[in-house]
Amino acid sequence: MKKIVKVALDVPLYKVFDYSFEDEDCNISQGVRVEVPFGSKKKVGIVVETSDKSSPEQKYKIKKIDRVLDIIPVIDKTMMFLCKWAADYYQHPIGQVLFSSLPTKLKQGCDRYYYSKSQLVYEANRIKSKTKIVLNDDQEKVHQEIISNSSVFNVNLIEGITGSGKTEVYIKIARDIVESDGQILILVPEINLTPQTVSRFEKYLNCHIKPYHSSLTDKNKFLVWDACGNGKIDIVIGTRSSVFLPFKNLKMIIVDEEHDSSLKQTEKFKYHARDIALVRAKKLKIPVVLGSATPSFESINNANNGKFKQLHLKKRYFTKTMPTVTVVDLNKDTSEDNLSSTLIRKIEKELKKGGQVLVFINKRGFSSVMMCKTCGWISKCTSCDAFMTYHRTNNCLQCHHCGKTQILSKKLSYQCTKNCEYIFLGAGTERIEKKLKDIFPKNNIIRVDSDSINSIKKLENFRQQCLEGKVDIIVGTQMLVKGHDFPNLNLVAVVDIDSALFSHDFRSTEKISQQLVQVSGRSGRKSDNSEVVIQTRVPNHPLITELLKKGYSNFSLKALENRRKTNLPPFSYLSLLRISSIKKNAPMSILDTIANKLIKDKNLKILGPAPAPIMRKNNRYIYQLIIQSNNRKLLLLKSSQIREYMVDNKSYDLRWSLDIDPIDLF
Repeated sequence: MKKIVKVALDVPLYKVFDYSFEDEDCNISQGVRVEVPFGSKKKVGIVVETSDKSSPEQKYKIKKIDRVLDIIPVIDKTMMFLCKWAADYYQHPIGQVLFSSLPTKLKQGCDRYYYSKSQLVYEANRIKSKTKIVLNDDQEKVHQEIISNSSVFNVNLIEGITGSGKTEVYIKIARDIVESDGQILILVPEINLTPQTVSRFEKYLNCHIKPYHSSLTDKNKFLVWDACGNGKIDIVIGTRSSVFLPFKNLKMIIVDEEHDSSLKQTEKFKYHARDIALVRAKKLKIPVVLGSATPSFESINNANNGKFKQLHLKKRYFTKTMPTVTVVDLNKDTSEDNLSSTLIRKIEKELKKGGQVLVFINKRGFSSVMMCKTCGWISKCTSCDAFMTYHRTNNCLQCHHCGKTQILSKKLSYQCTKNCEYIFLGAGTERIEKKLKDIFPKNNIIRVDSDSINSIKKLENFRQQCLEGKVDIIVGTQMLVKGHDFPNLNLVAVVDIDSALFSHDFRSTEKISQQLVQVSGRSGRKSDNSEVVIQTRVPNHPLITELLKKGYSNFSLKALENRRKTNLPPFSYLSLLRISSIKKNAPMSILDTIANKLIKDKNLKILGPAPAPIMRKNNRYIYQLIIQSNNRKLLLLKSSQIREYMVDNKSYDLRWSLDIDPIDLF
């Protein structure tokens, strides 16, 4: 008897395709891979459902599937539900969502059983002598609160100050879960955090622990995926993509640094791993733990509304006191290359004591802008509406938006009759590093940014040098803000906060307050005599004064009240449509139609259409439309209508993207 299967393909099309098969020839179930003809090619697809008849909208001749690639589904029922939900919510093609959850080997149609023969080395993770983890009273209270309600779906938000020992609580929880034959997923925001997190768990737990992230080889990704689904791995510590891993007996999900924007994917499939984790846990009826010293405003609001249970860790695990904070007024203090005389004295004093120093500046390169003193030439990118950053290490200009590079020569401007006389405006990590090396030539100074530390191996080498006391001063970007533990670090300096204090982005207050608290928390994690220095020309800015006076918890409540008064998220919901073209005004007509005809509704607030903050990137002109509503269902309905309209009115020149719950509007 002939049957119909609906197959999802890894193509940018918002539909599934009908294929036929003879029921007696093979047994096809939901979630298995099949090879099917698609145009003139053969493609791997995933069976979404089976049926006795084809879809009414099916207009082409139904072809037969060529072969079935699996006996056991690669997408189980829970994962099928999760992927369908994600595709509907984030307005993304179901085929691309399903295939994004699979390792490359399976996407290519490889035999899963052939690769399963290569087993992961499990015994390497066995700790023969367990180190007993000891929690203080506050930690134990949080641990018991979570474990006592671990048989049902609930969300626990741990707000613990930096250094309060959230990881130790996670480890104790994980031990309880594993001892009851369950599996646990630990989500971390960055690849760079996986090695140290894995090593800390391995120190205390005698079980199978594996990392999962994009830097693994295709083979190792498959092996972790396969072993995870077979129940051979107890704990997975991974980045956002690991939220789609199969688990045989998943009993809890922990999202560490839940506030971090890296948990939201901003290219192609724009999902938020934290929110996917919540949906998955609710489906499985298991608990979720969200942890952060600086919880997102969304999570704080959910706790205030009773949707999440908020738990607190108010004391540091190893020390009794928090770092003292000194605000340096750059209007009164002399500075050179962004380093004040006060800061230099404090660095010198700390180095004499044998301590380590972290100098934080969230800009790569040597200088943000370069110009010619003679003719006024300025280092603008020819493909973007942005300046090119000077990178002294490679002696080149680089655009951080399109990636274009230009080697620095003595004459870059044709207006100069002689060689250009360059001046460098703004400072980045390279400039701060150079200045510190000039001041402290005998000390070991290491720069940590995505240019200098571009692999896990390099990061591990750097961490080992820090632990061995071979590093005196670290100059770094936000790579170092997230969860890193440097035991001998007692002085943290925030070199340039002012550029972030004045922004059109309504989330900027939240982001900079989180960043300040997090980077400050690197100081004094194993010492009671630590300090944080913040340099600014606006020392009386409300963010600085309120945050230092009241702390993040109270500061966030006041900021949330301001959000409520202005009806901004989390008190409303946003969708962001961006359209780009090589023609300057081409996107405007289609955006006007969408705004004024397609989605016009009294319950929607439509902002735009307008040029994107950086209007031109890589020679494409970008315009955007922001849709705001207090009704999430209405917003999703209108977003779906936008998606259908864009699909029906596609153009070879126009590129578009739809971002539900965007975290970056600028």
